[in-house]
Amino acid sequence: MRRRRRLRLTVVSVVMLLIFAGYTIKTAWIGGESPQTAVAEEVHSPTTPPQVPPVENASMTGGQSGLPAPGSSVAAKPGKEDGTPKPAAPKETAKPNEAGKPTGPVKKPEGKQIALTFDDGPDKTYTPQVLDILKEHDVKATFFVVGIQIAKYGDVLKRIQKEGHAIGNHSYHHAKLTECNPDQIAEEIAKTDEALRKVLGSGTDLFRAPYGATNEKVKKTVAASKQELIHWTVDTKDWAGTPPEQIMEIVKEHAKPGGIILMHSFGGKNGKLDNTVEVLPQMIDYLKQKGYTFVTVPELLAGKEAA
Repeated sequence: MRRRRRLRLTVVSVVMLLIFAGYTIKTAWIGGESPQTAVAEEVHSPTTPPQVPPVENASMTGGQSGLPAPGSSVAAKPGKEDGTPKPAAPKETAKPNEAGKPTGPVKKPEGKQIALTFDDGPDKTYTPQVLDILKEHDVKATFFVVGIQIAKYGDVLKRIQKEGHAIGNHSYHHAKLTECNPDQIAEEIAKTDEALRKVLGSGTDLFRAPYGATNEKVKKTVAASKQELIHWTVDTKDWAGTPPEQIMEIVKEHAKPGGIILMHSFGGKNGKLDNTVEVLPQMIDYLKQKGYTFVTVPELLAGKEAA
């Protein structure tokens, strides 16, 4: 009898253990965890939490860490905002290099753009006055410089570069290139580029022919010299001693978006450019009021490519 009772108690105990074990496993599965996970969680001591590998900075991994990169468009779930401000996306800007050429990404141009250009300098009289006006009005321009002037006024050339203006090649002797042979044209370009490099440490890929005189011979030689030939759309005729009020009429009639305005910072009729200095602030104010943004020639060209 005693043996039977013991056997019955043993069977009942085994059955109870099996029922309890089955209930535990079922509960773990219902909670969304596998039996292996439930066991693994019990192994960790409360004072020794599971080790989590460090997450790399998303900006260093290009967003490959599994977290949204700064400034990404991943939307936060409602009610899950942690109050952390999102970093602002970096602005795309075009910074000029030594020759005023934009580097880095260039945005599609917005609004009306126009470029001011000044030929024949640098000098000690009018170029500094022009630079003062541009600085006062926060305007960047492009200076097409002559080689023989660079040798005399390298300090003024350095100021042009330092203040963020673009610089172009305007030949060495201001010769009428249509009357020169290809070798002479190439030398005019190369000597000026060499003078620029000597003073600034870099040359330029912008070229404007003196008097705007070009033909196929000039164009081919300029292209072979890896220069971009730049003309103009508005001739203010300041070089001819044109009075300021007439210059303003020319600008009002001919200024168009994407245009290039020709002025001078050296030379002029009888060596005078007082008309240029007088009209320049008026011209800048007028064009700004008309919604124009002043850019350098390289920026204008880059903007057209991006459009």
